[in-house]
Amino acid sequence: MADTDFSSTPKDPGSAYKPLVYDLLNRLNASFARVHRNMLLLEKAGIFDPLMMQVLNRQSQRLRAGANYHLLGTLRGIEERDRERFGQPPNEQDS
Repeated sequence: MADTDFSSTPKDPGSAYKPLVYDLLNRLNASFARVHRNMLLLEKAGIFDPLMMQVLNRQSQRLRAGANYHLLGTLRGIEERDRERFGQPPNEQDS
């Protein structure tokens, strides 16, 4: 289970919450996958207009793609910043 203790203020909030954020994104995408499967099952029931079911399913897929695009774009910036920061050798003084 992800640690959800927000009581202490980390020095680098973006990095400190990354495991929780990635876990939440995974759950979000799993939920979208369940929506997709359930929409297909509802369509197979044969009592709803198939064209409307396809439109609704496409809308949910568009929402999923848009959410991932924007949320992962923010994470990309954080990861690039961390790559730069952690890719630099520590400041060492020669004796």
